[in-house]
Amino acid sequence: MYSHFKFSAHLPSIPDAERFQWLLLGGNWLMLLGLIGTILAIEVSYVFVDHFSLGVQVAGHISMLLFAVSIKFGYIMRCIALKGFGEVL
Repeated sequence: MYSHFKFSAHLPSIPDAERFQWLLLGGNWLMLLGLIGTILAIEVSYVFVDHFSLGVQVAGHISMLLFAVSIKFGYIMRCIALKGFGEVL
């Protein structure tokens, strides 16, 4: 079985299994970092708005969009990897 956040020595015997594991790991980490970044951007943009300047708030709003996109790209990478491993999506 393959691991979701670290490399596993036990991969299925399919062609390109190592590449699919790289894609799965990259997608999972990208989704995790995107989620953390989105939460931090929401904190800067909405929760602690009085503590940050206007420029930082604008950067927070822009980064919120970019982090949300990274979650979506990570999910696409994960779906491609799981499909390559033969999982039914």
